[in-house]
Amino acid sequence: MRKLYHLCVASHNEVLFRDDSDFQAFTNLMALAAYRSNEELLADALMSTHYHLAVMSHDPAPFISSLRHSYGRYFNYKYKRIGRLGPKGFFQTQIDGVRHRSAALSYILRNGLHHAQSPTPFGYRHCTIGSVFNKEMGRSKERHLITSRAEIASYLPRHAEFPDHYVMNEDGVFLRESFMEIPQLEMLFVTPRGFLYQMNRLSDEVWQREQLEENPNEPAVTLNTIERPFDKKSVLSMLECEKGFKYDASKMNDTAVCNIIDNQLVKRYRKPSVYALDDTQKKAIAQLLKNELHIPQHQINRCLIL
Repeated sequence: MRKLYHLCVASHNEVLFRDDSDFQAFTNLMALAAYRSNEELLADALMSTHYHLAVMSHDPAPFISSLRHSYGRYFNYKYKRIGRLGPKGFFQTQIDGVRHRSAALSYILRNGLHHAQSPTPFGYRHCTIGSVFNKEMGRSKERHLITSRAEIASYLPRHAEFPDHYVMNEDGVFLRESFMEIPQLEMLFVTPRGFLYQMNRLSDEVWQREQLEENPNEPAVTLNTIERPFDKKSVLSMLECEKGFKYDASKMNDTAVCNIIDNQLVKRYRKPSVYALDDTQKKAIAQLLKNELHIPQHQINRCLIL
């Protein structure tokens, strides 16, 4: 019998996604890995330094290993990089109980908000949240879909295998509605109103108590358990983000910083990628980012791989 697992891969010292095409490539490779491993994906949230996945599985290890390997090959080829992408291993938690599952999925779908990447959970693009209750949320507008297997294959690695029901949007990215178990995800929220409530509620003892009432022997799912790679201070900041006041549209995220590095600053040294820069060149770029653009040092470190 399949169990629900929350999986998290984190890389705090080096970004995993440097531009939008990286997020798109990962989404396609995630769909292919799920089909290859016969896994049921329920939700995802892709951030620059980590990603969360919810999967119904007997054993998610082969799936996550396959996904990390395929995306690592893509990333290394694109950026002329060598070696494993991200630290070895991943975080895995089995989630039992309807209320526990609902809480875990809610935290995954709210990840963009928690990391101050959007003013609401619905504003973050690289996440399953935009595929839940589409019709009821007024998001069922017509769009151009790619359904031709030959055209779909042109966006994928050679010899990629995928089922006929997988379809892509106009950018050549698999729709989450076509490869994820969205109906099953919606059932856990019961109604669109229940879904909206879970997306907007604040983390508190009531949410924990509801889970413990369901099963007192199963630890409640909280931000601390979902965001295990992060320290206590970071989690407290995420809780503040839930109130919607920490998002700053003028603040550059990692993708924006990487865009400046990759498309402007690296070219000054006529290098193929940031990974080809030497220490002196990286330090010069770091000084520019800090002094002229006022980028925080910790953000510079992970985007420049210092």
